[in-house]
Amino acid sequence: MGGNQSTEYRQADTRQRKLKGFFGAYNHSVDAKGRMIVPQSFRERLGEDIVIGLNMAQNSIAIYPYEIWEKKVELLTRLRDQDARAEKFLDRFSRFSFDNVSFDTQGRVLLPAALREMYLKDATGVQVSGANDYVKVVSSRQAEIETQSFNDEHPDVLSEISQIQEGLRSRANA
Repeated sequence: MGGNQSTEYRQADTRQRKLKGFFGAYNHSVDAKGRMIVPQSFRERLGEDIVIGLNMAQNSIAIYPYEIWEKKVELLTRLRDQDARAEKFLDRFSRFSFDNVSFDTQGRVLLPAALREMYLKDATGVQVSGANDYVKVVSSRQAEIETQSFNDEHPDVLSEISQIQEGLRSRANA
């Protein structure tokens, strides 16, 4: 029995290591200098070459692996080249992107003052969460608002997922 349990743990560990994105939510604080701890599992997946900026919705702070950030810039650049209306989104995304950022020996990163002022104000508590291909940083209060808003807008998640699946099946059969 003990051998089976050990095998199960190894299989679970292997599955976990195959995850490419960022998952989970952690509550941390921002110190007086603007530094924040990034969870170790996120740091490992982010790597050493990171960019701190805006998420694509431009409503929160995002920490990107450089390669992912670069893809976002390329997407916005292609959109701008096809439609001038996208230039304002590319401009803002670029203006609030900060590269050459690194973690200190305690796993902290300095959040740029411009981003702290825009999204955290005077908050010292933050939620650091996985957002699939980047790490999202919002104030603890904003995290509460987002959770409540989601719960209010989607009281029956399983029913909505079923409706989406049915819609996709209908389109596939059309």
